[in-house]
Amino acid sequence: MSTSLRHRLRGPAVACLAASCALLLAACGSEQKETTTTSARIAPAQTEGTAYPSGSPSASPSGSASPRLTDDQAERQRLVPATKVTWDKATEAAVAAVPQGKLVETELTWAPPNATASGSATASASASPSVSADASAGASPSAGTGERTPAWHTSVATADGTLHDVWVDGVSGKVISDKPDADQDAEDKQELADRLKRATVTPEQAVQTATQDNKGTVTAVELDDDAWSVDVVDTGNWDKTTYEVSTTERRVLRQEVDRD
Repeated sequence: MSTSLRHRLRGPAVACLAASCALLLAACGSEQKETTTTSARIAPAQTEGTAYPSGSPSASPSGSASPRLTDDQAERQRLVPATKVTWDKATEAAVAAVPQGKLVETELTWAPPNATASGSATASASASPSVSADASAGASPSAGTGERTPAWHTSVATADGTLHDVWVDGVSGKVISDKPDADQDAEDKQELADRLKRATVTPEQAVQTATQDNKGTVTAVELDDDAWSVDVVDTGNWDKTTYEVSTTERRVLRQEVDRD
């Protein structure tokens, strides 16, 4: 074959080979681009999935939450149901422990730490209402050395105004302790005796007046200068309402609701 003929045949073959290589390179580039685009589309989904390692995010609680009780309301919720002896039964026991005694004040609280529900232990003479109440405030009934006992801390006065500090067990109704008030002087006794004489409305009548429209639980009764102060707890919401009832007529002078 002549040289000129070989040159003419080689030219088209080289052109064909070059065209084939170009097509092959174009196809590879297109496949790589598609793979990259697919990976880009998948990547955000994978990133989004890793935002919640434990699965899908938890939904917010449905429904309205029940109202949270204050510390005082929570304390009433523990104390009132634990008490089996009503204020009048506790007062009856306290007054019976003091000859010719009359009620001056009674308040539901927790018994002193060294008192027992059976009444076998005697409350410390140095224990005051504020000390015993503060010591037990905020603790659960099972806190400390054992379960706490509700008690009625009662003040009873004799005809001459001598004041006795009496604790009555709120479960058994027994008198835990009876101690004369050592801090009274002659003037204090006379003032108290006069106040008792002026009070023509009895504590029982004052409570009846206070609870005629509010059928809650009585947790305190106290003789002030011109009124009986009566605390009534609503066991539906654990609010406390204080009524001041005149000591000379069965009439509510004022009232205040404690929602704390």
